[in-house]
Amino acid sequence: MPPPHLVFVVQVVWFTLSFAVVARMVIWPYSARLDPSRRAALWIAPQMSRALGLGLLVPNLSPGMPAEMSVPTAIGDMTTAVLALLAFVTLYRRHRLGPWLGWACMIVGILDGAHALTTAARLQVTAHMAAQWYVPALNVPLMAVCHVGGVVALRRLANHREA
Repeated sequence: MPPPHLVFVVQVVWFTLSFAVVARMVIWPYSARLDPSRRAALWIAPQMSRALGLGLLVPNLSPGMPAEMSVPTAIGDMTTAVLALLAFVTLYRRHRLGPWLGWACMIVGILDGAHALTTAARLQVTAHMAAQWYVPALNVPLMAVCHVGGVVALRRLANHREA
């Protein structure tokens, strides 16, 4: 049997590639038809699913997970999810706070993701993921692709507002 960390890396790479292809071929062209503010909202919407990160705090979902990993990641994920909801609503309604909340969501989410990935690698947490395995294997690649789309959409929204 291959080591768990190798399986995990293969899954993360696979899902990142898969989501990137779908985003590039389907979602990006579709979202181009939308008003720039709603386009940004669309790309930010998946960040609301980061509430799944709270599962790191549930012992039977991630037994033995070091608190050094679980607590900051759960807080960062939930903060990003709340910002995503606020950003989505304000961007969709074209409220003046929308872009600010969108950028807050992107920045907090990217920093949280970078911290979680480096901490996970350092602590070698794949052995502790158990039922929580699917969250980083599936959701992290989706969030990464949506961060790229969200940042590009927010930049285009800023350029649109300046014009």
